[in-house]
Amino acid sequence: MAASATMGIFERTRERWGWILALGIALIVLGFIALGDTALVTIMSVAVLGWILIFSAIFNAVNWFRGREDRSYMHLLAFVLDLVVGAILISNPAVGALTLTLVLAVFLLVGGLMRVFDAMSSHAPQRGWMILDGVISVVLGILLWIHWPVSALWFIGFAIGVGLIFRGWSWVMLALWLRRPQRAAAAA
Repeated sequence: MAASATMGIFERTRERWGWILALGIALIVLGFIALGDTALVTIMSVAVLGWILIFSAIFNAVNWFRGREDRSYMHLLAFVLDLVVGAILISNPAVGALTLTLVLAVFLLVGGLMRVFDAMSSHAPQRGWMILDGVISVVLGILLWIHWPVSALWFIGFAIGVGLIFRGWSWVMLALWLRRPQRAAAAA
């Protein structure tokens, strides 16, 4: 049942493969543009994150003041924290980039170690790939930590650029896969 539903989605999407291809190409181009000035992309993304946190704080504050039954001081603390962190990120995105890069270094290091230990203790097939994933995360975390604070100037923008390129590539591959059966049907 689930397989036929999935195939139905692909069949409806198949006629829009050109739009999916265009989206993929646009994301790849944006990724390369982002890699062209990783420092600017880093600062811009930190500022955007600050604005998102401020808007989140405003919506949460309105919800907190309007709601009577689920009002807690933890929600109050959460929207005050969103507001303060958002204001800090907007007022000084470079300091925000420094902090976020250090947090990412710790996240990659600890998360990678956890994945390595988990993979080594499991009997999963192909666990070598899980170990490799963890080791790469550990190495990235260590490199970020060693090169911090200089890495804060470029890493977030670099990660965004690479992420856009790989996401675009996956959309391009999906579009080409969707187009393939159309050629076979047209030839028949």
